[in-house]
This record gives sequence, C-alpha cells and structure tokens, in this order.
Amino acid sequence: MENTQNLSELTKTILVNNGLDFTITKEPLVGLEGKPTPYFGLFNSKSGECINTVKEGYTISQNYDIVNLALQGMQPFGSDLKVQKAGSLNGGRKVFIQLAIKGFSKVGNDIIERYVTLIDSNDGSTSLSIGIGDLTMSCQNQFWKFYAKGNAKFRHTHTLTQRMSEIPMLIELALNESIKQVELYNKFVSTEISRDLAHKLVKELLGYDKLYTSMSELSKKSTKAINIMDNLYRNIDIEIADKGLNLWGLHSGVTRFTTHDLSTPKRENARIESGLIGSGYKHNQNSLKFVSELV
Repeated sequence: MENTQNLSELTKTILVNNGLDFTITKEPLVGLEGKPTPYFGLFNSKSGECINTVKEGYTISQNYDIVNLALQGMQPFGSDLKVQKAGSLNGGRKVFIQLAIKGFSKVGNDIIERYVTLIDSNDGSTSLSIGIGDLTMSCQNQFWKFYAKGNAKFRHTHTLTQRMSEIPMLIELALNESIKQVELYNKFVSTEISRDLAHKLVKELLGYDKLYTSMSELSKKSTKAINIMDNLYRNIDIEIADKGLNLWGLHSGVTRFTTHDLSTPKRENARIESGLIGSGYKHNQNSLKFVSELV
C-alpha cells in the first residue's frame, strides 16, 4: 500500500513540475436550438479549450494514468531508468514522457544517451505509442523512433484501459530495441561512403538537390526552398567533417538539421514536437531508412 502511495505522489509531482496537471473531459455538443449531435468536445480542464471533437466511442486517457503506468513499468529496472523529461505539446493536445536509460553507449567516437519514450494524444489524433530515442552528446542531436507494430500502439477505443496495462512489458521491449539501434549506428560508422551519396539523400528528403536536379528546375524553387536545401547540406558537411565520411556522419547531418535548424511553430516544446511527431520526425525516419538500406 505504501509503495502505491509513493508512486501516486511521485506521479502527481511529475505532472505538476512538467505542466501536465490537467485532465481531459468529454462533453456532449449541441447544435442549433439545443438539438443533440453525435459529437463530443474534448476539453482541457486547465485552459478550458476544446482541443478536438470526437464521437461517442472515443475513450479518454488521462495524463495521470500514462505517467503512473510508465513509473510502474520502470520499477522492475530499479535505478536503470529515470524520468528525464515530460511535457505537453500544442496546448496539451499531445503529451510525452521520456525515460532515461542508465549509462552511456558508444557510437564511433560519440557518446549516446538512450531513452524510452511514451507519447499519447489527448485530442484523439494519434494512438498511444511507445518507442526509443537517443541524444548524441557531442552535438545534442536528438532522434526518436516509434514502433509501427500494432502491439505497441493503443487506439482510443473501448479496449484502451485494458491495453494500457501492457505498458510495463513494452518498456522492456523498448530497452532491447534501443540496444539494437546502437548496434545499427555502429554499422553506420564502419560503412564508408562517397560525397555523391549526400546529394542522393538530400533529394530523397526534399525531392531536389544540387547534383541530380537540373538548374532549370532549381530556378523554379522559392528562396525558402533553396535556403532549406542549403541548410541541410551545411549540416551534413558539419557532421561528416566531425564523424567521418561514413553513414553515421551522413545520418547525423540530417538529425543535426532537424534538431537545430528545421523551422518549427512558435510554441512551447515545438522543437520536441517536430522530432516526435512532426516534419523533423518524418525527415529523420526517411534518413534512417535510406542509410539502413546501405549497410
């Protein structure tokens, strides 16, 4: 009983310290002349904002439950996991919790911090998902990867509450996947490349590049599009100069671009939001797929 109370108190502390101390309510919406509709509004208890509309079958998950289950999932690993960061995205529409894995991993000459990350939507736009992440200490590049497998994504249906009890087991899965990811990175380090490959990756990500795209086609691009391309090349050059002419340097150039220079909305945790679910995440996954196929 005491352990349960301690866990509950720790959960509440994390919620308050990270701005997650709000709940979501599902309220019926009415139309003209007070006529009922098949829709319900999802309301943030702290801001009072209606963050989305859903139908009756939508099941709410609360911030407290997600954080509490994450803490339960950490218990079998003792001090090997700790809460590194948590927060809300876009007015509480989504929330995340990042669990740091004790110790560091080595990738070439880089030191990597590894994480287990849970993300959930309060607005019903995405499933509750679990994945892994890492931080390259030398350049603060961040990278996340969430599982596409159905058993690691929980939809907001009537089975959500029951399936959330699987979170502790999935944390162990994420720990194993994190080790595999570091092993893959080290294969990147040992795979040398030609400079030509950077052009191919840029074209893969943006649809245009400096070598394989004709000058006439580039001339039709906006100044903003050209600046984005130049910025991506600059980040790739920086990382290759630091990490070597290999797949690790190439991929790190993309994660540097998405972590530090990719344009994001002007709101709290926008950079993290981009890396977790936005354009940064998309670029990073496409880069990972591109270089993985070359190992």
